[in-house]
Amino acid sequence: MTTRIRCKLICHGIWPHEYTNESNPLSKVRFGAVYSPDTGDPDDDNAVFGKATPFGEFNLTMAAHVADKLEQGKAYYVDITPAA
Repeated sequence: MTTRIRCKLICHGIWPHEYTNESNPLSKVRFGAVYSPDTGDPDDDNAVFGKATPFGEFNLTMAAHVADKLEQGKAYYVDITPAA
């Protein structure tokens, strides 16, 4: 059985990586967990994810052309599944 964990994260920042260069442009991206108090509304996505993952950080470095597709302040789903 494959287990999948889904997190809802907000992009808090995107900036050039210190080791970026013309032949390999890189960006750092920082995400944080979405949090909202439990409203009792099962359709309140932020409250549902906030209850399961009330705190979290996800930082990565990626190719700048990929990071350009992200928007600071916007929420994204991140799925965690076992690798084969």
